Amino acid sequence: MSTSSELEQIHQEPDPIRRAQRAGMLLAAFRQQAAELARLRRVAIEEAHDQGMTYTEIATALGITKGRITQIRNGVLPSQS
Repeated sequence: MSTSSELEQIHQEPDPIRRAQRAGMLLAAFRQQAAELARLRRVAIEEAHDQGMTYTEIATALGITKGRITQIRNGVLPSQS
């Protein structure tokens, strides 16, 4: 099931408690997925560096700053920066 269809189903849930429960479950799933995506990105950056790219080159290729690369490597979320 796609995210948009899951959201639509939650929107259409008539019972507010059930709607809140379903929204909470979806939020928990998103948090898990976001954590795994952040880990995958961090590992990919380190692999690129291990293959000889500088962090500046990696930042340029990803369209972000070198400072953001450092934050990613240190596990800093954007809201914490």
